[in-house]
Amino acid sequence: MLHPVTPEISNLEQIASDQWLSLATAAHDRHHAWHTPTLANVGEGIAQLRTVVLRSADPDTRILSCHTDSRSPKVIQLGKDSRFSWHFYDSDTKVQLRAYGTAWTHQGDVLASQRWQDGAWRSVQCYRTPLAPGESCTETDLDINAPVDPATGEEHFVVLACEIDLFDWLFLRAEGHRRARFLWEAGRWQGEWIAP
Repeated sequence: MLHPVTPEISNLEQIASDQWLSLATAAHDRHHAWHTPTLANVGEGIAQLRTVVLRSADPDTRILSCHTDSRSPKVIQLGKDSRFSWHFYDSDTKVQLRAYGTAWTHQGDVLASQRWQDGAWRSVQCYRTPLAPGESCTETDLDINAPVDPATGEEHFVVLACEIDLFDWLFLRAEGHRRARFLWEAGRWQGEWIAP
């Protein structure tokens, strides 16, 4: 597991690079602390938070992604406000990362089809249910052994992608916290130290 952050690091460019390396690692390592971040947006007038699985993190495009159901409230809310934020915390390295960006969805396209074929179909019960996430139901409706149509599921599968243009890095340490903010400008991450 990558532990790039030490109290001696003061180079902002290196910190930015290290965070993307950690994100890319977390997307493929289910044991990494950042593999299951909190994804947030605003919907129904309040902050909406949920834990998701980080499916990809590309330093070159600055895109993070997760998978979801097309009927989920966050997909509907995205149509009204595409701003989303991600929260990552690693209790071993004591690093918190908050990432902010603009989101969109892939459904029924090449990327979504590839992700489905690559293994998203293993979560078929999530996508095959006739009920939308958050919809009122009875206990009987929640029977995971209920028969489902094996040809269904992919039509509800969505890749939620988010292009990150701002992130906030916080390193918690007994000797004094270190915090920096990074903004994507002029084709590179522009960092500055800020008070913790």
